[in-house]
Amino acid sequence: MKKTLLILSLVCFGVVNTSNAQSSKNEKAGLNYLQSKSKEFNINKDHGFKLRHVHNGAAGETLRYQHTINNVPVFGSEFVVNFSDKNEVVYTSNSYDSSVSMIDTNPVINRDNALSIANNALNPSNSEITFQEANLYVYKDKDQTVLTYRVSLQVTDKPGDWEIFVNAKTSAVISIKDVAFYHHKEKNSEPNSVNHAPMFKAPLAYVSGSGMVFNADPLSQAHVAYGGNYVDNNDATNAQLDAARVSVVLPEIDFTAGVYRLKSSYTDIGDFERPRNGEFTQATNVFNFNREQDGFEAVNTFYHVDKSLRYIDQVLGVNCVPQQNGGLVIFDPHGLRGDDNSHFLPASDEIAFGEGCVDDAEDADVILHELGHGLDDWMTGGSASNYTGEGNGDYWAQSYSRSLNQWLPTDPAYHYQFSWDGHNECWGGRTTNYAATYPGGLVNSIHTDGQIWATALMKIYDVIGRAKMDKAFLEGLALTNTSTNQAQAAVAVRQAAINMNYPCADIKTMTDIFNATGYAVPAIAFVLKVPANKTVTAGVGNVYVLPNYSSECNAISSNCDAVITQSPIPGTSLAPGVYTITMTANSPTGRDTNAIVNNTFTLTVQPFLGVDEVVKNSLKIYPNPAVSEITIKGDDIANQKMEIYNLLGQKVLEQTLMSNENKIAISQLSKGVYTIKLINSNVTVKFVKN
Repeated sequence: MKKTLLILSLVCFGVVNTSNAQSSKNEKAGLNYLQSKSKEFNINKDHGFKLRHVHNGAAGETLRYQHTINNVPVFGSEFVVNFSDKNEVVYTSNSYDSSVSMIDTNPVINRDNALSIANNALNPSNSEITFQEANLYVYKDKDQTVLTYRVSLQVTDKPGDWEIFVNAKTSAVISIKDVAFYHHKEKNSEPNSVNHAPMFKAPLAYVSGSGMVFNADPLSQAHVAYGGNYVDNNDATNAQLDAARVSVVLPEIDFTAGVYRLKSSYTDIGDFERPRNGEFTQATNVFNFNREQDGFEAVNTFYHVDKSLRYIDQVLGVNCVPQQNGGLVIFDPHGLRGDDNSHFLPASDEIAFGEGCVDDAEDADVILHELGHGLDDWMTGGSASNYTGEGNGDYWAQSYSRSLNQWLPTDPAYHYQFSWDGHNECWGGRTTNYAATYPGGLVNSIHTDGQIWATALMKIYDVIGRAKMDKAFLEGLALTNTSTNQAQAAVAVRQAAINMNYPCADIKTMTDIFNATGYAVPAIAFVLKVPANKTVTAGVGNVYVLPNYSSECNAISSNCDAVITQSPIPGTSLAPGVYTITMTANSPTGRDTNAIVNNTFTLTVQPFLGVDEVVKNSLKIYPNPAVSEITIKGDDIANQKMEIYNLLGQKVLEQTLMSNENKIAISQLSKGVYTIKLINSNVTVKFVKN
């Protein structure tokens, strides 16, 4: 009977945020997994779970199951289940609280009552409310389980992003807390939010533009230390600071009704905090300012936020977007009433930057640190951990700054975090060369302790490179939860890298550095990654000679010394048909728990085709449409003669293809539709020149 009750409970449906409910083919498999592990996870048989968030990425599909009581979500309590590309559970984490009691979940007060009570408690002067929402939760208040409304408020006369819990039975205010993320102070002094209405315009309004920015900051650009002409000096500019600017392309800016605005497919400017300096729209697409002009911080923030999100989407291929604002990050380059701090507001997916001492939005490290808090929030579906958040932000900022190669590893500033905003008379900044290790080096300060995590990540970055580390970092975040500590985050990042089939040497590098940091990650599980299922074509005589696929396999073991063999063996002649190829990895005895690991993939051998058919079936032209260059890729096209014809049948270009993948310059062609003809195989394909 207990098992039956648990299964029924596991599939119960929650009541909060149902408008954002997501689905997955693995939803039932995840629930069944939790049911099978109920004893190990100490799951209370009366507790329910509802799928609330799905992340699909290169590291597999990650499902988040919200813990519920009588269909009401339990605040901060969930299970994370990660599936491989073969739909097998390979990783889990959780913030599940089994001690939550079964309570009556019928509220006495309604949502509007809760909003009014929270506003009166936070905002007795009744200043303007700029953001508010209230959701019903089961909440653990010390040792008591209570029914509450979680109210999020942003008001004009109080700092930050306020989280207020109101007892849904008694109307009592249980707690009031600022949950905004600040880049270098535990508490902010006096920021001030003002209501705004972001302008969302059609994508067709986007054009390109340019601007002058600091990349990443004037000290790094000029390769000098803070001092002399390179000081804040009350935001004054000079010839040296002007020369430290660089001109950059802004790939997308909004152009509507003759007005250019700092808005793209990824981010949009807002003026939602004091001082109210405007949104810097103008009649030209050239946004050139010096640092003593307020427009400089606007274009500097826009450039770095847009570039970072564009890199995540277009280069790394990671799905990471805000839940609010139509998927855009809203930023205010002049906020917090001019305080020397900056913050990310998770309730509204907004970022604001202060102006005390060096303006925060003049330093890419500050901009990207605050964006890093957003990335953490979006990759976890709103379940970012406070134990790793500051280190995550520091890593994301340093990852970009170091990629510019402005400092040598022997330079102290090579490791500086906030090189321009900090490490000066304003404040001390931070470093990614922090000597303390985990857990003995923790001092119970999230900003200071975050340096341990960021330092470990940057040490791995220096070995395996930026793109691989950034992708493992982001996909690893998707496996974490609100209670994840640094040691658990290390396991999550490594697991993401394993899921993405990183070379064994990279996994070992992560393991060694994480262990040297004190995270004591578990030994590497011996796994063998094999190629995806393949379809090939038999050669003349309808025979396909089996190649050696060992080089396409990846055996991940503790010492990266496994030997890979194949069955059927390389050189075997195969007739058309479907075959199972078995790859076997042997690890030296005693070094791994399992000395032998097998894995398989399917090989489909198709009957022999003529050359024309092979070329036609494999030929790819991209991008299409194209502006300046196309790539022609296919099987057996090397040494073929290629001709391009316009719609009038006139030959406009001819060339001999040198390999099976060729780049062809087409910038000299007029806009229109063209036909590519491969002379040897008599194959044609069309493309559009824009």
